[in-house]
Amino acid sequence: MPERWLDSGVAALRAEVCQVQTTREETVLLFGRQLPKGRAQLERRIILTPALAKQLAGGLAAIVREHEAQLNATPAGAITSQARDADVPAGARPVLAAVRGLGAGFGFEKSVKLAAGKLHTDRVIFGVRAAAAPRAGLLAACRALGMPEGPLGELEAQLGEANTVGFGYEGGTYKVYLEFWDRLRARLRREPSNLAPALLFLGWKWPVRDPGRCALARYTCHPLLTIEGIARRLDALYEGGDGASQQAAQEILRLAAGRLRNDSFVYVEAEEQGNPRKSFDLNFYKARLTVEELRPALAPLARRYAIGAAELKKALGPALERPFGHLSGGLGRDGGDFLTVYYEIEGI
Repeated sequence: MPERWLDSGVAALRAEVCQVQTTREETVLLFGRQLPKGRAQLERRIILTPALAKQLAGGLAAIVREHEAQLNATPAGAITSQARDADVPAGARPVLAAVRGLGAGFGFEKSVKLAAGKLHTDRVIFGVRAAAAPRAGLLAACRALGMPEGPLGELEAQLGEANTVGFGYEGGTYKVYLEFWDRLRARLRREPSNLAPALLFLGWKWPVRDPGRCALARYTCHPLLTIEGIARRLDALYEGGDGASQQAAQEILRLAAGRLRNDSFVYVEAEEQGNPRKSFDLNFYKARLTVEELRPALAPLARRYAIGAAELKKALGPALERPFGHLSGGLGRDGGDFLTVYYEIEGI
């Protein structure tokens, strides 16, 4: 492929319809305008050799995967999950039932959280495109999970601008997230030089047995950071200290960066009302790693956390071949260091 296109004076066509025709010798792309009564006006005919058609198909497939992976971050990837009750922890089954009741496609992520002397695997999150589900249904799902009316009003006020609604569960806690990807993307289109941090998620979390203790987390995106910029933000987040998860996070960042050329990842920092949480989240979907490839970075961290090798192997076993999605870490709600690996159940 040429590194630079000379496009001076070339007319642009915004096609409304397209068709592909093929023989053994060539592939023909037809582009045109839609006319009344099911007719189309042909505007361009492009003829490709089989080799060039294969190259184009591969390039288009990669672009579509990239587009889908960036449409939402909780979770990113496939939104056609067929999750069953048996696929989730017992405590998460009311969440799955609420999501199923929306009648919309949803994505499904699980995660493994490592902390000092602890491994948490009863963690799930389901992501629904906000536009694909009725507003009343989304609010009813939150009520069905016991979300208090005050926080529910906060969510309702923001719902119209959200791209994705995430429903989660972890160890006796329900979670609901709103994601505002399009709002940030629109700002970057209007103001390409404005790289100021912006709100990307809001997350409400409440204990199943005590919904009144609902906490609000704010997730701030630092847009279009370079790999070096992300590494610096990670160092700053740990305030120059030696957080156990810091080295693992930097190692995984370098591993993922090695899969890309001149690109980066969506980087977010989180803070939460009423507790010392200070953490990061990195969306690594487009690196197309598997969880198994993270083991060299996770094994030393597990030893520092006093987690046995057999225990780590058992926790990661079901995930090893799954697409690695997100990495989060830093200080948790209890002030302790942690690292969480999110992975997708349906592959992309």
